Amino acid sequence: MSSLLNEENELLDEICRKHNIEPHYLKELFRIEKEYADRNMSKRRGIFDKISDIVMDWVEQEEERRSIL
Repeated sequence: MSSLLNEENELLDEICRKHNIEPHYLKELFRIEKEYADRNMSKRRGIFDKISDIVMDWVEQEEERRSIL
């Protein structure tokens, strides 16, 4: 199982490099989805708001980082 996780992480890193995306962004989105996946559909309410909020935070962080450079 551990090797599968390593292979998945390596694949994710490779895909992220190819598309110039920070891997921790996608890993955080996967974590959020997993957090909500164990709930039934009626209790998944709020997942899109949470994803939207975190993506907006990342956009602001990237804008700040680029303004510093």
